Amino acid sequence: MKFRFLALVPAALVALAVPAFAQTAATPAVGAEGTDNSKFVGHFAIGYLGTSQIPLGASNGGAFAGSVTAPAIGGRYWLNEKMGIDAGLGIAFSTGSSEVKNGGTTTTVDGAAPFGVLLHGGVPLALAQGKHYTFEVIPELNVGFASQTIKGTNNAPDTTLSGFRLDLGARAGAEVHFGFIGVPELALQGTVGLQFATQSAKTANGDNSDSVSATGLSTTVQAAPWAIFTNNISALYYF
Repeated sequence: MKFRFLALVPAALVALAVPAFAQTAATPAVGAEGTDNSKFVGHFAIGYLGTSQIPLGASNGGAFAGSVTAPAIGGRYWLNEKMGIDAGLGIAFSTGSSEVKNGGTTTTVDGAAPFGVLLHGGVPLALAQGKHYTFEVIPELNVGFASQTIKGTNNAPDTTLSGFRLDLGARAGAEVHFGFIGVPELALQGTVGLQFATQSAKTANGDNSDSVSATGLSTTVQAAPWAIFTNNISALYYF
């Protein structure tokens, strides 16, 4: 009976150790202080939320005449450890003038002033977390408008350019906090995703006008691999 008990002890220890090891391997301990993300529930973060090219004007050949770049700057607010809210605003505006001297006559012409505005909204969802990172899926929406007026000369009518863009999609990636170097407030987010985009633009001059539109489905990286660094990586700072 004594030998049978001694034989059962190692088997019992193995039975207890295997589930404990499996649980530890599957869910790394994050410590009593929790994850970096959990520290900022109920806090705001400010940062760069991405950029979008808003079309501006249509050419005679049925293509977009140009575009306006409006980087979105905004904030993130975590409602709890699983869900947050993103909101951002991008504005682009430029102006100028040209001056021509002809003998004693100086003519100054104001340059065309393109204007663009982009509204960004998103809902980051935390699917998995570690001590210093959060794996997220972010459904998002971008709405952009652009306009420009080119003054006519010699009593000619003004030329008006306009554009519109709507993006609807989702990104997936990781938000990495720099808590491992003692700065958990700073986070770097890298994502890739899929989006549906519809764009339209118009050029009008008096009774004449040209219009163009396009609709498509694409990845956020698109044709340029290096765009992952300019379009899909953003920095956030929590307060």
